[in-house]
Amino acid sequence: MTASYWQDRLRWLKSKLRQHLKEMHQRRLGYSQYYAHEQDLAISAKFNHRWSQCQTPIKQRLPEENLHQNRLTNMALAARSIDGLILYPQAIFSFWQRVPPPLPKHGFQAGPMLIRGQLTTDVGGGLCQISTTLFGAFLAGNLQILERYNHSVDTYGCDRFFTLGQDAAVVYGYKDLIVRHLHPIPLQIRLQVDSENLTTTASLWGQAPMPVAVILESKIMQAIPAPSAQGISGWQVYTQRSLPPLVSESSPRDPVINYMAADTYQPAP
Repeated sequence: MTASYWQDRLRWLKSKLRQHLKEMHQRRLGYSQYYAHEQDLAISAKFNHRWSQCQTPIKQRLPEENLHQNRLTNMALAARSIDGLILYPQAIFSFWQRVPPPLPKHGFQAGPMLIRGQLTTDVGGGLCQISTTLFGAFLAGNLQILERYNHSVDTYGCDRFFTLGQDAAVVYGYKDLIVRHLHPIPLQIRLQVDSENLTTTASLWGQAPMPVAVILESKIMQAIPAPSAQGISGWQVYTQRSLPPLVSESSPRDPVINYMAADTYQPAP
C-alpha cells in the first residue's frame, strides 16, 4: 500500500477520534437527549407557514465535469438526511448527527474542498455549501446558534456563494453546525438540491406564522491585505442578529441583539 493510503488512513482515524471526543463533550452538555431524529415529509402540509429561507447558487468552478457531478451527489446525499426533519421545542440540530461520515461506503465521492486554506479535492466536497445554506435559514429563523465556524479563507472573493460572516464550515471530527429550537411550536426543515437550476435551498416551516421579525447585518470591519498581487485578501467581519425593539410610548427601546459573531478570514497566497 502507498504512503498516501496510510496518510489518508491516519487522517481519517484522527477525525474519527476527534468526532468521538466531540460527541462525549456534547453529551456532557446535555445535547444528546435533545437531538432531532424524526424525519417525515408526509406531514409537510401541516407546516404551511414559511419562517425563513436561504438559497445559494451552485457554481461550477473547476473544469472537471466529474468533480462537479460528484459535488452534486454529495450535496444531495446530505440533503436527504435532513429534508423533512422535525424540530420540536427545545430540539437540537447537529449536522454530523444527521449526515453520515463522508466516506465512499456511504456514497460520498471526491469533490472540491477547502483544506487548511487551500482548495483541493477530497471525499465529501460540497458539504459546506449545505451547512452554509442551512445556517442562513437558521439565522433568519431565529434559532439559537450553539456551534458554528466560518471558513478560514475567502477563497472565491466576490464570486463567493454566501455573505461574508454568514457561512458555516463543517469538517467531520473538527467543525459542526449545531442549533437549538427555542420557539414553542414545532418546525420542519426543508432542504433541496436542484441539479438542473444549480441551487440549494434551505427553509424552516411552522404550523403558525413566525412571531417575530429578524434583522440580520454583516459588516466588514477591516480588510487584511493579500500577501502577493495574486493572493487572496482577508477580512474581519462582524455579524449580528437582532429583534425589533418593544414599542413604548414612554421611552424608545433599542433592538434586542440575540446573536453576534466576529469572524476572521485569513489572507492567503
